[in-house]
Amino acid sequence: MNQKNAQYNLKDKIAIVTGSAGGIGKAIAANLAANGAAVVISDVQVEKGQKTAQELGGNAIFVPCDVSDCEQVWSLVSTTVDRLGRLDVMVNNAGINSSRPEDRVTFDRYPDETWRKMIDVDLNGTFYCCKAAAQVMLEQKSGSIINISSVAGVVALRLQIGFVAAKAAILKITEAMACELGPKGLRINAVSPGSTLTEGTRKLFYGESGSFQEQAERVVSFIPQGRPGEAEEIADAVTFLASDAASYINGHNIVVDGGWTCGFNRDF
Repeated sequence: MNQKNAQYNLKDKIAIVTGSAGGIGKAIAANLAANGAAVVISDVQVEKGQKTAQELGGNAIFVPCDVSDCEQVWSLVSTTVDRLGRLDVMVNNAGINSSRPEDRVTFDRYPDETWRKMIDVDLNGTFYCCKAAAQVMLEQKSGSIINISSVAGVVALRLQIGFVAAKAAILKITEAMACELGPKGLRINAVSPGSTLTEGTRKLFYGESGSFQEQAERVVSFIPQGRPGEAEEIADAVTFLASDAASYINGHNIVVDGGWTCGFNRDF
């Protein structure tokens, strides 16, 4: 699908996007940079992250970070402020889900190790990033934090309880932060993507040899728009929330799913 991204004025804004070496995170970083922001690409995939920063040109730098490590998160934020002077936008996109068949099981058989890993990266990582970014933004008395959740945080998907729990918790963290920090000049919102085309989902779902191709066909059949989303469509929602066009939006979750969740209860 070809589309033209919406345009917002983010000139002189400094943004961090975690998990932005590829996929949705890369699309978000590229969109922010295209709208004038200086962007910090951050990921555990060092070579891929460096390449992404180079592709985005002078408006981007790369800082490696494993968001499940609190010390690395603090280093990411402090490095950003030291090198670029401030932090205006924090996009907490880094996250994982499991594609292993042995992890896609009912709650009673869900592996403890998978649960811990999911919570460490998806939930704890978001908490660490929010806390580090908020402390900088509180000093500035301004800033926008955008947490990437999922439709799995809105409706309960089967056979992935760790992912569901983490993404649902992220939505409540977002609301609580908005209540506490809104009076101090910060805005905290979330974006919940539905099924989205990325390099990973093409391999798992939408490619000819995808491991979950049958499930993907069922998901698409419940999407009123009849297709999965594009990463750029998620990026547009994030860029809007990062901009002054969303100056009165706080504590909100934008679901970008082509209408999937409104038809979800038809079958599963």
